[in-house]
Amino acid sequence: NEDVVPEKSVKYNVGIDAVLFDGLNLTVDAFLDKRSDILTLDNSKMGYYGKQYFFSNVGEMTNRGFEASAIYTGKNGDFSYRLNGMVSYARNTIDYMAEIAPANDFSAKTGRPYGTIIGLEAERFYDVNDFDNAGNLIEGIPTPAFGAVQPGDVKYKDLDGNNVVDQNDVTAIGKSAFPEWYFSFGGKFDWKGFDLEVLFQGAAGASVNLLDNWNQTVAFVDNGNAYEMAKSAWAYYPTEGIDTRAKARFPRLSTLSNENNYQTSSLWIRSADYLKLRNLELGYNFSASRLQKAGIDNLRVYLSGHNLMTFSGLLRNYNLDPEGFGYYPTVKSYNVGVSITF
Repeated sequence: NEDVVPEKSVKYNVGIDAVLFDGLNLTVDAFLDKRSDILTLDNSKMGYYGKQYFFSNVGEMTNRGFEASAIYTGKNGDFSYRLNGMVSYARNTIDYMAEIAPANDFSAKTGRPYGTIIGLEAERFYDVNDFDNAGNLIEGIPTPAFGAVQPGDVKYKDLDGNNVVDQNDVTAIGKSAFPEWYFSFGGKFDWKGFDLEVLFQGAAGASVNLLDNWNQTVAFVDNGNAYEMAKSAWAYYPTEGIDTRAKARFPRLSTLSNENNYQTSSLWIRSADYLKLRNLELGYNFSASRLQKAGIDNLRVYLSGHNLMTFSGLLRNYNLDPEGFGYYPTVKSYNVGVSITF
């Protein structure tokens, strides 16, 4: 495409570096980034007009945020320490993306952060009282456009009020898949040859769709496996004394595929926020005076660990790693080492 050009960026930045309280080093930066001519897919015409899809420099986006970091050092006798932390925040907005105008403004991606999850709003599960004796939805309940439904299936909100639930009723149901916040904090402590270093890292302001991890989320369909979360499925068998309707978090179980239940909807959206104990290391430096007799300048032994703990609702409730969602989980490792300098 001979008409393709590099995208343009106009950046504004203001920052400050300061030393306070005779030991606190502080750095703060705020920024505004206006981008245009972003190479993106031109969606300005609907598919049924008949056209070849192509990329062009039509995208426009605004990104804004700040970064801050601080280090504080101190000493008290044999005890010395260094505390450090950082936080960054960034939120972008799609100003223009050649988006086909949706039937309803609440369905648009333009004006939202890039990657915002768009889908249906799950209201509740259909109950037995929602159907007549012939198995049809009673009058007044909107008709879903995703196939026949029955008790235990997901009921979605009819946002445009036309008594039909379809793709014109989608709206923002979660945040972007990209975190808005990143942060870390930790420190290093020394006392009479011993040293301890710790680092926590985390992210916040992102959402994930459980359906992106289909094999673990959707139980039994196409003879698939069932994981722990399947115990929270809707079930009502009064003759067997089974009734989970009051606490059900997921639709009824079935071995058959169900288009209605597995639409992208708020039912499957979860927070991807997490905090991890990224690194922890404990070491000991032997006395230099004793080592010099053996021709050794320095001898240090240490024990360290990586990715030791994760604090996350996604991990706690669904055994899914928020940092590697849908992929191989983050590896936990331990190391023992000796460092010798001659």
